[in-house]
Order: sequence, then C-alpha cells, then structure tokens
Amino acid sequence: MFEELFGNCPQAKVLQFLFSAPVDEYTKQEIAVGSGISRVTLDKFINTFIENEIIIYQNSRYILNTKSEFLRKLDIAQEEFIKFHFNKQLEEGIEESDEVSDEEFEKYLDSLPDELDLDELEREIEFNEKILVNKKEYENLKDYYLTFSDKEIKLSDFSAIDDKKWYTMDVIE
Repeated sequence: MFEELFGNCPQAKVLQFLFSAPVDEYTKQEIAVGSGISRVTLDKFINTFIENEIIIYQNSRYILNTKSEFLRKLDIAQEEFIKFHFNKQLEEGIEESDEVSDEEFEKYLDSLPDELDLDELEREIEFNEKILVNKKEYENLKDYYLTFSDKEIKLSDFSAIDDKKWYTMDVIE
C-alpha cells in the first residue's frame, strides 16, 4: 500500500517492511535489507523517523512505535485501502490466482538458502541503487570521479524535477 500511494521512495519501503512485523526488533542492516534499500539511504532518514516517534531505538535495535497515534491512523488507512482494492477486484471480477500444490511449495522452500548473507545482500542492493543528485552536485561528482577514478562513469539525464536537472550516475566496472 505505501509504495502504491507514496511512490517507490525508501521511506515507504521501510514503513511497508516494518508494518509487516510490527513487534519485531531490527538492526539497521536488517531494516535496510528487508526494505530493499541500502544502509546509506536508511541513514539519511532513520533519525527523522526516531524524532517523529515512528520508530524507537533501544538496546541497539529499532522497533516500530505501535503507540504512535500517527502510525495507528496510518494502519487504519492501510486497512481501508486494502478493503477498497478488494471490493474493486470483486466488482471487476478479477480471477483468483493459481493455487500452488504442497509439492511445488516445498520445492520452492528447498530452493531458498538456509541462511541469508545480509552483508552480500546489502552490497547487491547498494550496487543496484540509483542515486539522484542535482546539477551542482552532479558537476562536483563528475569532476571528482573523472579526476580520481580509474573506472568508467556513465552519466545519464534522469528527469527534470522542480525546474532542476537531476542525474543518475552508474559506475561501470
């Protein structure tokens, strides 16, 4: 729901992840990996979540603040959103998804690794993450990378937002 309403922003991804298990405690790495964002990105706004009492930091772990009035209302909104989409699907006569047999489900579970390497998963997320920079930052980064890096940089025009030019930078090994 959060990504559909608020877009594919990292804050929405974190809220979606934390709402999936609201009483569990997480490290920053677990939140980042579970949300599909990098720790660097999470570090940019996690203190804002703490200051606004969305999450609580205790004993080196983070937990969703289930006593937050804002989150309670957001949870109610999520329930209404789900009901709305469910009723919409019923009205449109959307076909039910195919059922999976027990054997197929067991085969899928067997294909999953016994333990996830969170460090490797985090590196993969960071490598694939797009970074938005404004024109001034782009010029500074371009000069830095072209001067101090032996890697080839592919610069591409991303979009125009608020009359500012934004770019993505992909490092090509």
